[in-house]
Order: sequence, then structure tokens, then C-alpha cells
Amino acid sequence: MSALHTHRPRLRNSEQGMVSIMTTMVLMIVISLIVLGFAQISRRNQRESLDRQLSTQAFYAAETGVNDARDLIQKATNTGNEVQDKNGCTDSGVGNFYASLNPVVDAAKNVKYSCLLVDASPKTLRYSDIGANSVVVPMTSATGDAFNKIQLKWQSKLNTATPLVGCPTTAGGVFSPAASWSCGYGVLRFDLVPTGGSLNSGNLMTSTMTTFAVPMSNNTGTNDITYNAGSTNPNSLAAIKCTNTECSLQISSLTDTSYYMRISSVYRDVALQITGTTAGGSPVEIKGAQAQIDATGKAQDVLRRIQVSAPYTTTSQNQNSDYAIKSNDSICKRFSVANGYFANNPVGVVGSTNPLCQ
Repeated sequence: MSALHTHRPRLRNSEQGMVSIMTTMVLMIVISLIVLGFAQISRRNQRESLDRQLSTQAFYAAETGVNDARDLIQKATNTGNEVQDKNGCTDSGVGNFYASLNPVVDAAKNVKYSCLLVDASPKTLRYSDIGANSVVVPMTSATGDAFNKIQLKWQSKLNTATPLVGCPTTAGGVFSPAASWSCGYGVLRFDLVPTGGSLNSGNLMTSTMTTFAVPMSNNTGTNDITYNAGSTNPNSLAAIKCTNTECSLQISSLTDTSYYMRISSVYRDVALQITGTTAGGSPVEIKGAQAQIDATGKAQDVLRRIQVSAPYTTTSQNQNSDYAIKSNDSICKRFSVANGYFANNPVGVVGSTNPLCQ
């Protein structure tokens, strides 16, 4: 009987394939991470693009709210009605003043102004562009409290961090030519007159305070002057201490509840803020000049909020000429005396014998 031999194959311990498998797995992981990274970047870019689009839509919706409020304010002013406050997003104002507002801009895309607030008597008046053409600012206390101080703050509109460079060092009585003015601030000129009492030509002339506020570059001058009116006003030319941020001037010793200001800026256009305080130091709510409109626009889940100081239509605009005559060059005045100048026949009428009319 022969013995049976069993042949068993030898198993060789070889790891030659493991390197390929590990390399493949590492490459797959790296490629997967790269793909996921690009996908995330793509989604983020898409979201940013969508957010920019929605933000623009929300901004336009907020502007629509501002324009709707300004239309109502203009209509009320034109008809002599009082502009009402809107203190809440759902507030319709006294007498449903804001009931006609339609906040929905695009219902299909969920674009609207979600909140609109209106302060008809703000504590701060803001004017972004005061220049050579004057602006008339009516200032009436909304609560009946008398003004004790009025503060003016004006900022340079030049793109510079040092607007004081080139400003005057002395407030002389003769202004330099416009071409020689290198200061970043303008000379603020204002006429201030109380309007709460009896108004006639005599009272207006004797109670009007006219001041030229000259910005100073050498940290000299003042930030506080007293109310003085008429031709003997000692503050008709005031040297104002300014910084590289703003010029500030406070007019004190006021006693009336209503004033009018005519404001212009010589040499440079400026941005201006006006506030008032009572004798106790409390801010005065000023009616009749501006309304502060606060609008929040919404486009899907994106919100944009803007605030606008809107002047009333029939105020804050000078209806008269600022000058009797204006020229780009020096003006030479020539005076003539002739016989018959005070003749009875009117000057300029056809047939007049006045020699000055020939």
C-alpha cells in the first residue's frame, strides 16, 4: 500500500499590491477633497452673487419707501397740512396720514419695504451740500420751548484728511480771491432772525444777525458767540476754531421759539448739521424744516436700511436772489449826477426826459 502525499500550494507573503491600493485611496481622497472644496467655493460665490442682487433689490425697496414718504410730505406741505410722525412699522399716523402707503414692490419675489419710520420734527437738521446759493432754514420749536443755543457744525467735502491746511491764521476784514483760497473749509455765512413776534421791515432789520464764520488753521478763535443783531453786531466776522474733522459754532443767548436762518458757504461747498438746545440743555425738536425718514427694504431674507433727511418742498430753499449783482470778475461802480434826475415822469417810461434814460 503506497502512501498518499498531499501537495499543498505555498502561499507567498507578498505586499506588492498594497502600495497601489494605498496610492489609489489617497488620490481618491485628495480628489474628493478638491471637488468638495470647489463645490463649496462655487456655492459660496453663488450665494454672494445672490446676496448682492438681493441687497440691491432691498436697497431699491428702501428708496421706494423714502420716495413714498416724501410724496406724502410734499402733498401735505402743498395743501397746508401738518406732516405727521410715523413712530412704528405699522403706525398709520394721526388721521391715517400714512394709510395710503403700499410697501409691496414685487410680491412674486418678496421685495418690499418692511418698515418705514418718519420723524417730522427731528432734533438734528442735516444738509449735505451748502454752497454759494443760500439755503433758508426755518427753525420752530415743536414743543413751544424757546431756543437758548443753536449749534452749527460743518465738514469739508474735499477728499483730504487735513482740510485745515491753507486755512487763514487771522480773520481779516478783506477776503481773498476765490482762486487763492486753499483751505478745505468754506467761510460759513448766515443770517439769523427771530420770527416768533411781530414782523415788520423795521423789526426784521434791527433783529437780523449776519455773521461770516472764518475757519482758522492755528487753533485760535472761538466756538461760541452770542446773538447780536443789527448794524452794530460785534460778531459780524468771527474767527472759528476748527479741527481736521469739523468746524463748530454755537450761537447763544437766544430767547425765541422760532427763527429763520439763511445759510451759504463762501469758497467751498460744505456739509452742515444744525441743532438747538433749551436753557436747560435739552435738545429742541425742530419742525417745519426737514423730516427724517428711516426705511428698511427687504428682498427675501436680505435687509437694507437707510436714513434720509428730506427738506419740505416749500422750505429750505431760497426763493429770492442772493445778490443784487454777481460777476466772475471785479465790479466797477460808476455814479452819475444829471439835471432832472428827480423829474416827475417815471424813469424808464417811454417819453421820459430823464437824461439817464436816453
